[in-house]
Amino acid sequence: MTWKEEDIIVAIVLFLLSFLIGWLQSSKVEFKDEGKKDKYERPIILMKKNWTYIIGWIILFLVIIGAHFYANSHLELEEIVTEFWKEMVKEILIFARFNAKNGWETWLITGISSLTFTCFIKSKNKKLVETLVRRRQNSSFNK
Repeated sequence: MTWKEEDIIVAIVLFLLSFLIGWLQSSKVEFKDEGKKDKYERPIILMKKNWTYIIGWIILFLVIIGAHFYANSHLELEEIVTEFWKEMVKEILIFARFNAKNGWETWLITGISSLTFTCFIKSKNKKLVETLVRRRQNSSFNK
């Protein structure tokens, strides 16, 4: 990112949009406590993301395409289809997101929306915080 006034304004707008998308995606999440624990003694909680997550994902994709168009001043249909499939792979295989060569706009959008989603679902279900903590199986810290 170059620290020009125009880019800072774009970053602020993308930040706000990403925050709203993360909030939308988390708004109808449902939880089910299985009453069981995993091998690390964390509670097993199932999460159903519902239709707002899909709508948020579609909006997220459109915002990423818009940011890409803004940054490059052109966009071909083939690039949109390619970007769509890349986003699908990144959604399914989380490690693919870290191999991607994206502009700062894409990192800002995905980072803020993911962080917002995580913060909101953690606030909706306090037991989920225990689930998200990673513990080593034989750590002296856990004894």
